[in-house]
Parts: sequence; structure tokens; C-alpha cells
Amino acid sequence: MKNSKRLIYIISLLSMILLGGIFNSCQEENLGYDKNGDLFQPKFVLAAPLVKGNSIALVWYKVNDADSYTVELHFDNYYTSLYKSYTTTDTQIFMDDIPYKTQYYIRVRANKNDTKFNSQWSNTNALTEDRPVYAQILNPVEKVNITEIDVKVSWKIDTANPVDSISVVPASSKDVLSIGRKLTAEEIRIGEAKVEGLQKSTAYNLNVYDNTKSRVYDRPYNQVTFRSAGPSAGQILVMKGDDLDALLRANDLDPTIPEGTEYYLEAGSLFKVTPFTISKGFKLTGSNQGERPQIELNGNWNIKNGGYLSSLAFENIRFYQTIDASYFFNSGNSWTIGEVTFYNCVFNNFRRGFWRHQGNGKYKEVGNFEMNYCTLDMDGGHSGPYGTFALGSAGADNFKRAVFSNCTFMRDYYTIGTEVPDKTRNFKNLFDYGSSAYPIYLEYSNVTIYDYAYNRSLINLQSAVGSTLVFKNVLLASACGKVIQAIAAGCTTSYSNNYTTTDYLLGASSIQGTELGISALNLFVDPKAGNLKIKDPNSPIVTKRVGDTRWLP
Repeated sequence: MKNSKRLIYIISLLSMILLGGIFNSCQEENLGYDKNGDLFQPKFVLAAPLVKGNSIALVWYKVNDADSYTVELHFDNYYTSLYKSYTTTDTQIFMDDIPYKTQYYIRVRANKNDTKFNSQWSNTNALTEDRPVYAQILNPVEKVNITEIDVKVSWKIDTANPVDSISVVPASSKDVLSIGRKLTAEEIRIGEAKVEGLQKSTAYNLNVYDNTKSRVYDRPYNQVTFRSAGPSAGQILVMKGDDLDALLRANDLDPTIPEGTEYYLEAGSLFKVTPFTISKGFKLTGSNQGERPQIELNGNWNIKNGGYLSSLAFENIRFYQTIDASYFFNSGNSWTIGEVTFYNCVFNNFRRGFWRHQGNGKYKEVGNFEMNYCTLDMDGGHSGPYGTFALGSAGADNFKRAVFSNCTFMRDYYTIGTEVPDKTRNFKNLFDYGSSAYPIYLEYSNVTIYDYAYNRSLINLQSAVGSTLVFKNVLLASACGKVIQAIAAGCTTSYSNNYTTTDYLLGASSIQGTELGISALNLFVDPKAGNLKIKDPNSPIVTKRVGDTRWLP
């Protein structure tokens, strides 16, 4: 017991000695620091900084004994995203030519040569003004001009707003390199440039500049955003030799596969698919880094009765059939689909029609339908064809919006093989809305029609009261019949910048167009062989950008 008490006493004594030593050490350190040497925080002269355009002026009172002042601009109020730092011996600063329309969090500190005596920060903030009106010359980037590794961009040529350089900067990823360079004399002359070295499936911000301007943030023109091609996270990559048919069927029934799943098809691949009645939407995207993928369809798509699909999408694929009589889509069921899109696709040998509805009273609703940069060529050729779009559900078709832009409809009575073309076996229309009374917005813009719907009407909106039809920049080089078969009361029609060749025997007045006075054979390079490139670069088709712009020289 005595030994235990003695041990506790010794430990207590040692503890007191150690604590005393620490206390004395702290006292000695405090004696080495004279807080009277600290500088006071700068105090601002004005309640807020002065802002003029993209410049900020800041003034503060002098701090006695300060050797200099530090001013920092941050993008956040936690001061973790430094934009720029300034050091000055003055009590004011003019921060000029910084980004427009940006909120800055500003702090100022008084400095001593011995930095341990620097003051605490004084904080304020300021918002620079909008950039003054400037020329919006950079054009949006068309998907058809984007690949996995490069992009072709264009801008409006304007002598008052010259350009001399270009930049492509990742929109979010800091790990992807930016690309910037001066433009060549030829690129400047034509207003077009190709930028290489992109990363796959990456969002980029695109700018062109006039570096002759003295102020940095007045040099760029309007910014355009695009995403490079390529498979992204969540996509299913389908390679050559994979069974796309089996994959689509299995995933349509698999509840773990979400609607809208995208299948990315390897360039140069060929797949054979027997279309089926689908229960959820999907997207088929062909790689554009090489030859366009091809899909042979042995039949037509359908949607299950009572189904609701958010979207169906097809991009950069050649679809064709080898069977005698079918469509891309044909349905007698009742269903609703939010959106259908086709982009940069080719369709061959769909011999009876392209998109057909049937089934009396079977309600079908399409919210938005878009077909861009697509070609229907060498379709038709079967007896009793229904046509390109034939909606025949006895008035139960509700197509809310359909837009066709930069498309070509051509050679619809030619057949792939050895058969002799027969003009009596052509498609009946471009868009036949049947007896539907639901109003539709229908637009054809920059469309080329050659040897199509021979002696047939193109548009039928006979019962759809209150619809809108837009027909602009259309080149009609075909011996088809009336442009409009019938149109309901209360419909709005709009025609502009349309042209016809002598092949259209009814003249251009029905579409408020202009007659070129030459035939398709004289307008196109080799139309019978499918080459509709415009021969004469001075033709109004070129100068006014009429028809499918892919055919312009």
C-alpha cells in the first residue's frame, strides 16, 4: 500500500514539472510575438466598387506602415476559385478588361514586409456589365459535320467583323486539352474551318476571334457548343459480328434496361434485323468515323397496343430491305410516342411505303417527328404502294408536329436489281394525313424532290382544320401532280424561296416559287445515277441555298 501511494506521488510531481515547463515555453513564445505590429484591415472609401463595362475600380483608405496591398478576384464567396491577384502600393486599383457579366468576390489585404504582420482581409463584391451588342457570326455546328475526332465549322463572312483565329475548349472536363490556332488565308476567305484532334463524346465550346481588337474580351464572337461523336457512358457498343436483333429483342423485355437506351454501331458494320412490336423506345446510332453502318430490315417496326414510348431515334445508318413489299414502320395498334427522330440516314428499297398507320379508330399520337439530312432513294416499285407517309386510321391519327429539313426524296419507282423502272409503281405522296381532323404543324425546309411521286399529289390535309403547312427552300424537280391534294379550312400555308425545274409540269405558282427554265438533267450532275449535285455554282439554287444543302457545290 505504501509503495502504491509513493508511485502516485511521483507521477503527480512529474506531471506538475512537465506542465510548468510547457507553460513557461508558451510564455516565452508569446514574448516573441508582438501583435501591436499587426496592420489594420483596409477600409473601403465607397460602399461598393465602381463598375463600368468589364472594368472594376476599387478605393480604400491608407493603412499606416503598410508596405503594399494585395487585391484578389474570386468567382466564389469562399475565395477558393481565384481569377486574378494584384499587388500594389497605391490605395486604389483599376481592374480593366476582365470577363463581362461575371460576379466577382473581392478581398483586399494590407501587407508588411514581414508577412506575419499582414492584416486580415476586407471583403466586397461586384458584377461586371453585359457585353455591348456585337456581331453573331458563328453558325451552329450541324451534327453532320461532327465526327469523333474533328469538326467542321462555319461563320458568316463580314468585312466589318473579321476573324483570324479559332478555339475549341472542353466545356467541362479539365483533363481534355483545348485546341486553338490561327486561321489560314483560305479558311478566312471561305468562312469555314476544320478543327482536328478532338476526344470522343466530349462537349466543347467553340469560338472564333478577331485578335486585332485591343481589348481581350471584345475579341471573341458568339460562342457555340457541340459534342463530338462517339460512344458515351451508358451506351451499348455493338461491334461487327454482334447479334443486334437478339440484343434489341432481349432488352425490350428486360426491365433493367431503361427506355431510351442507345446502341452505338461500329463503323462499317452490317446487321440483319427482323423488326418486332416494341414496348419501349431506343436509339440506334452509327459511328461516323468510317463507313456508315448498315441494317437490313426484314419487315417493319410496330408499337405494342396501348403502349407509350418517350422516343425512337435513328442516326447515321443506312437502312434497306430485300423483301418484296414492306415499310420501315407499319402499325394497326393504338399507342402514343413522344418523339421520333431520323438524322443522316439513308433508306433504300422500302417498296410499298415508308411510314404507315392503319386500323380504323385505333388512336395513334406522335408528339414531334423530325427527319434531318436523310435520303429516301430507290424505294417504291411495288404494285399498290401506300406512299412515304400514309396515315389511315380512319381519323384516329394525331401527328402534332412533323418537320423535314435537308432531305432528298428521289427515284421512287426505280428498283434495286434488274427490273425496268415503272412509273406506275411510284410512291403516292410525301405526307397523306388521311381523314384525320387533328391539327398538325407540317414543314418541308431545304428539301430536294427528284423523280418522285410521279403524277401524284404531295400533301393531303383534307380534314385537319387549323393546321400549318410550311414549304420553304424546296427544289421540285419531278413530274409529280399537285403539291396540295386537299387542305382543310382554317389552315395556314407559308411558301418562300421555292424553285421548280421544267420537269414539274404544273409550274411554280402553286408553291409561290420560281421556274428555273431548265430540266433536272441540266441542273444536276448525273441525276439518273443518283448524283444531284448542282452543276452551275452560280445557279440560284446555290446562291440562295435551295433544296438539300448537301448537294450544293
